[in-house]
Amino acid sequence: MKVKSLRFKIITLFVLLMVVNTSFVTLTLYYSLKNELVSRDDNLLVNRADQLAKLIVSGIDIKTLPIYFQRMMDMKQDIIQIKDLNNHVIVETNSDILLTSHLKVVNLDELGLNAITHWETTSGTPVSAISFDIQSPIGKLQVVIAKVSIDRNSVLAEYLKKSIFIPIISILFMGILSFWLIKRGLHDITLLSQITANSDIHSLAESIDIEQLPDELKNLGDSLNIMRSRLKNDFIKLTQLSDDLAHELRTPINAIRVQNEIILQRPRTVAEYEAIIVSNIEELDKLAKIIQSVLFIARAENKNIALKRENLLLSGVIDEVYDLFSHYAEEKQIQLIHDESSLHIDADRLLLVRVLMNLISNAIKYSYPNTQVTTHIESNDERLIIAVTNEGDMIAVKNEVFTRFWRGDNARSSDGSGLGLSIVQAIMTLHGGEVIFERIDKYNVVTLSFPN
Repeated sequence: MKVKSLRFKIITLFVLLMVVNTSFVTLTLYYSLKNELVSRDDNLLVNRADQLAKLIVSGIDIKTLPIYFQRMMDMKQDIIQIKDLNNHVIVETNSDILLTSHLKVVNLDELGLNAITHWETTSGTPVSAISFDIQSPIGKLQVVIAKVSIDRNSVLAEYLKKSIFIPIISILFMGILSFWLIKRGLHDITLLSQITANSDIHSLAESIDIEQLPDELKNLGDSLNIMRSRLKNDFIKLTQLSDDLAHELRTPINAIRVQNEIILQRPRTVAEYEAIIVSNIEELDKLAKIIQSVLFIARAENKNIALKRENLLLSGVIDEVYDLFSHYAEEKQIQLIHDESSLHIDADRLLLVRVLMNLISNAIKYSYPNTQVTTHIESNDERLIIAVTNEGDMIAVKNEVFTRFWRGDNARSSDGSGLGLSIVQAIMTLHGGEVIFERIDKYNVVTLSFPN
């Protein structure tokens, strides 16, 4: 079963790191101490062998040597054995401790650390010894001096026991302490979580005070503030849309209701009933178009529309749209002009036609009589540009032209829904492009910018 507790994971990792670290330190110190004790004993053994050799050469009574070394050596553990050429033992201490038969015998001038032989007794006690030949006044002798390291084993065993026991207690203590420390450390995350959980529509405007957070959580606090700001803006837009949509739907619904109430006030002719039904159908068509447009924009903004991209000749698509509006332009005395271009575009044909239809329709509708509507095409390494220009009244607030249900001052009396440019913007976003409105001198210019 996968553990999901962050606190448990951190504590477990912390304890494991402590176990590995203390084990490494304990073993390192143990073997360092062991090597240091072995080195000390070996150097001491070499010094004793050197002193013993000097005493033998000086002609001292061989049998008095154990008494001489009694203060320097632990006579209960250490060994001195001196034999003549006939293998006759002259002096021997602790004869019950068996010497190995593989002792390396060296000459007097070879005394040193390399002359030492190491082994262990059957009980596991380490023994180190030096064996050397020496010429004495009474003849040639073979000397063995050995050290049985019972004390060293005891010291190492006691040290190892404490080295294991103390770290275990420390790890347990630090594990318990880390639980409390991590709980304190995660308090800010818990607090941040509570603030986020308690957020509602009314508190979105209030930013989280990131100055009270630790440095590690400030980025998270910034991200949450950005998210809250976006949610606040989206909620404002949603509220605005709901209000605008309710207002736009109320007008045709009220019109249908008033017409029906009037027609029911007295008996009518068949022609009058037919006329009111036709009027109702027209109002219902307006409602249907508004609903379809709003749903389309919502789907487009959520990228819930699959593009069917084609390689299209731009001038051909523009000609197709111009043909649809040619009679309307003639009625308004507007001339439709566009660049002759061989440029192609990779786009969804139906959506591109819809964009151009919205722009050309608006341009014709709000142009002065006897003027031109022009469509200019250009391309560079990065962008493909389509600019639709018309000569007409200046739009008062150009930043709002893409807002849903927005109508310019010169369009208040028209029957448009105010969704045309919002649809254009949504379609351009789907294509990875953008739409820009500009007022240049006496001209209104809407520019479509596609990635090339």
